[in-house]
Amino acid sequence: MRMIIIFCITFTCGFLENVISNANPLPYEAIFNFGDSISDTGNAATYYPSMDGNSPYGSTYFKHPSGRMSNGRLIIDFIAEAYGLPMLSAYLNLTKGQDIRQGVNFAFAGATALNMDYFIQKRLIPPSTNISLSVQLDWFKKLKPSLCKNKQECDNYFRSSLFLVGEIGGNDINALILSYKNIAELREIVPLIIEAIINVTTELIKEGAVEIVVPGNFPTYCCQFLGILFSVKDLAPVECFADFY
Repeated sequence: MRMIIIFCITFTCGFLENVISNANPLPYEAIFNFGDSISDTGNAATYYPSMDGNSPYGSTYFKHPSGRMSNGRLIIDFIAEAYGLPMLSAYLNLTKGQDIRQGVNFAFAGATALNMDYFIQKRLIPPSTNISLSVQLDWFKKLKPSLCKNKQECDNYFRSSLFLVGEIGGNDINALILSYKNIAELREIVPLIIEAIINVTTELIKEGAVEIVVPGNFPTYCCQFLGILFSVKDLAPVECFADFY
């Protein structure tokens, strides 16, 4: 089986232009997404009902709380639309008998690449949720029998599906920042984050995934809040850390 792993540092305009092109040779029957708040379409809001009740998120496009950490649509929404697929239903929102053959979203706002055990062992301020990337992988494995019944059927189905693993890892680094760690310690965690992402990606390939996008983190640390935090703590000059991985 030919395995194609598309690794990209970030989503670029070129990628989106290629997706939107009518001549695109890679139509997909389904999309399966893993990540954090950048692509969560309702899992965290379902898990924490109070989070979505009076939320202003969704006010500009959906005109009601949409389960997204955004006023409007997310990148994953635009990708699904460009491929002629419906917006992905959040895993925790699925109902009995619902048609999920066009994809499911496992992303969870606040999710980390590393498991909660790591943060506890290092005595760091724990992330807001224990729904790590490996937990999302477990959700996918649990749902898989509802998607296909045997290896041949799964191989054929997943061969024509797109998998996105990330963006994820920003919340791991935030936990260190909020725990008053220095740059050296921040850099030490990066290989662990990458390893966790690789492990989940490898597991998805074993499950039958063929075409996988692994976006890197965009320069989150250019935001004013983190810039001020770094400056006040004298951890490093106020700069962007887009090259972490």
